[in-house]
Amino acid sequence: MGIKLVIFDCDLTLWDHHNVSELRLPLTKVDAETVRDADGICVRLFPGVQEVLSTLRQQGILISVASWNQPEPVFAIFDLLGLSGYFTRPKVEPHPYKERTIAALFQELAADGVPVRAEEVLYVDDRRLHLPRVREAVGPIHTLRPGVDINDLRDVLTYLNEQPPDESVPYSYTARD
Repeated sequence: MGIKLVIFDCDLTLWDHHNVSELRLPLTKVDAETVRDADGICVRLFPGVQEVLSTLRQQGILISVASWNQPEPVFAIFDLLGLSGYFTRPKVEPHPYKERTIAALFQELAADGVPVRAEEVLYVDDRRLHLPRVREAVGPIHTLRPGVDINDLRDVLTYLNEQPPDESVPYSYTARD
């Protein structure tokens, strides 16, 4: 069956800032991987983010976001760094209930004629507290935690390449050094 959808958290998953809702707009682009807010605080993409998104897109895998943030800074970062076009129905909401945002994403995709089953989804989030709640709400999705299961976001691609094509339940994965 394989993975059909990869959902990313944003803060400390796609970029190095812990809470972009704290940033003061407007944001400006510093370089291809960095933005700066009105107070001079910089947010930089982690290495490999653009490569991972591009590769997933080339492989025909849907990409989305489930982020606990105010939407404005997240979408400003996406726009300034040219990431907006990668994401299908990105979910950025100012509450910690990722299980709600991911369940809503599943419903929206089904309404679009693109139903996905939980076992066809990989969710990448740095915060452990979200993972069991999401699994309880939507089913046995695959999960990876940056800094725990993977050392670099490009390890997502390695994980996907190691997935048995007929695997219907998640298996344990830890990136190797």
